[in-house]
Amino acid sequence: KLKIEENKLSDNFDSIISIIDAQLGQIIQKIKDGFISNDEDRCCRNVNYYFDLLYAIIKSPGQLSNDNTNNLISKILQKWNNVPHVNDKDKCKRETDLDSICKRSILKHLHDLKLDKMPIKTFSEEYKNYLSKQWEKIIAYTSKYYYNLYIKIENDFIGIIDSYSNFLNSSDPICDIDLDDLSTEDITISTNWDSLMNSISLEKFTQNDYEKGCYNKNYIKILKNKASSIQRINNILSSGIAILGFFLILVLIRRFSPLRSFLRGCTKKKVEVDENMNEEVVSELYDDSENERTSISYYSVSH
Repeated sequence: KLKIEENKLSDNFDSIISIIDAQLGQIIQKIKDGFISNDEDRCCRNVNYYFDLLYAIIKSPGQLSNDNTNNLISKILQKWNNVPHVNDKDKCKRETDLDSICKRSILKHLHDLKLDKMPIKTFSEEYKNYLSKQWEKIIAYTSKYYYNLYIKIENDFIGIIDSYSNFLNSSDPICDIDLDDLSTEDITISTNWDSLMNSISLEKFTQNDYEKGCYNKNYIKILKNKASSIQRINNILSSGIAILGFFLILVLIRRFSPLRSFLRGCTKKKVEVDENMNEEVVSELYDDSENERTSISYYSVSH
């Protein structure tokens, strides 16, 4: 990596090609030596990582002219066809856009964490340093275009949400789950953290055999917040329905039950009583008025 970067500064195309040829031969030999039969996916991940790394170094800012940059990229794509042990080249198809590079890096890191469980436990600090060196160039390249990049990995048995750089630099061991069915379609990348959080689906969360799943702390925290919000909404709706039901029952009782007749009867009797009382009061007032007039006439005559 350092030799390539040094020659980039001097825009030395031929020297860079010779370095790539030599290193590519070493990389392919390592892959052949460590290749496990019927494990083409692993071979693809390792070879693609090397080409992604080359791509990131060459495309990163430097003194390399545009013509030499394009020629180097073209040479790299040609050399990619020398991928060993892979019968179906389309299975190892390598897109060079940023999203594809990011997603390939995430998949490789997940698989490496599972394969390297023992070294991580034994040499935790050394492994963290190894990760930092392994991903620094690719992270620097993507950061040039994505200032803050976040990732979400989500399917039936995995839920991880984090920043892209934090995830690749993390040596937290992956749960012991089958990663063979995990694909780039299960990975979402975004520069909007809130949007990524809101896209987390409770339906994806598997409560059955939960211990077999793999969820990081950020994902669990967001799931809990979502579940609490939904519970609060359900409680409000339940209370509203209960109150509405209570008033509906009162309306039905008032309109159709014997209580309505009883209430109407009581109201009618009260009206009749009030009317009788009013008549009696009027009659008494009239009688009092007559008596007063009689008394006044009598005393007037005596004088």
